[in-house]
Amino acid sequence: MKTGNSLAGLGDGGGKKNGWGWRQPVGKLLGWGFLVGALLAVVLVYRWAGSHPRSGDGTVSAAVIGIAPRVSGPIKILPIRDNQLVKKGEELFRIDAEPYELAFEVAKANREAVEGEWKNALRGVAAQKKQVEAAAAALLRAEVVLGETRETYGRLAPLLAKKYASAEQVDTARRAMESAGAAVGVAKAELAAAEAGVLDAGALEARVRAAVAAEAQAALALRDCVVRAPFDGRVAGMNLAEGAFARIGVDVMVFIDVRRWYVDAQFRESELEKIREGDKAKVELMTAPGMEFEGEVESVGWGVTALPQDPFPGLPIVMKELDWVRLSQRFPVRVRLRGDIPPEFLRVGATATATVYPAGGR
Repeated sequence: MKTGNSLAGLGDGGGKKNGWGWRQPVGKLLGWGFLVGALLAVVLVYRWAGSHPRSGDGTVSAAVIGIAPRVSGPIKILPIRDNQLVKKGEELFRIDAEPYELAFEVAKANREAVEGEWKNALRGVAAQKKQVEAAAAALLRAEVVLGETRETYGRLAPLLAKKYASAEQVDTARRAMESAGAAVGVAKAELAAAEAGVLDAGALEARVRAAVAAEAQAALALRDCVVRAPFDGRVAGMNLAEGAFARIGVDVMVFIDVRRWYVDAQFRESELEKIREGDKAKVELMTAPGMEFEGEVESVGWGVTALPQDPFPGLPIVMKELDWVRLSQRFPVRVRLRGDIPPEFLRVGATATATVYPAGGR
């Protein structure tokens, strides 16, 4: 029995040694393998992240403009509602056009009256120019007669001493020459008077141009009573109703340009050297969880305002999170979204994450 127990004990001890001896090295090997794999994964992720700048504090943006009328008046028709999507050229609202219709009729009547005066003046000028032409012709005839009488007198005067012409003939020729000279003087005076009497239609012509411009301006104001969408967009920030008084140059609503959408993301200054305009990007939108969209870097910011410094006009303000720790400054990078993205995912100010792939590679 003792011998059996001893053998049994030896058999059990030998079984444990033979059963666990090979597992310990394998366990250590697996442990080290997992550790090396984890470290390798960390290195790969770090290298990938270092070569693919990523920003998680991006915001969706689009061009936003204010819609202001070019004429003032009460809103008579308001066919749209807030947040409505409209196409280019669709009517946004209509201002009461009655005062502008009356102003257009007045401008039109004034233009017609001035044009009538101008046409009458042109006819008068034509008649006066005919008188000038007649006076000029009379002057020409008088000068011809004067030349003939001078020639006759010049031919007869020398003959008087030789007795080839009588004194009476010479005197008659002289009086004819003097009369012709007086006739030339009268003709010149009449021509000068006729030329002075010609009306200057230039002033009336200028009045006509002014009247035409005034009519065009009145027509433009009348057309501006209907305010239309300048491009495909979405109405936002509308808080008015029919009857509200719209003032010229004062925004009555906000209009979002839905043709182009962007993500404005902030990247650390140490990553900017890896980002270039035209680089491909992937964008994740908080409004579309689990989805990824194509993008392209459109611009990289060249200046920001670091508070508490007074902000520079036009430069974006990027605040540092901790003043007592030297943090890397962040600069805005604009990524333009590409492809067909469902409109319900695109909202100005929505949160987005942008990952840039330098040189267009993934």
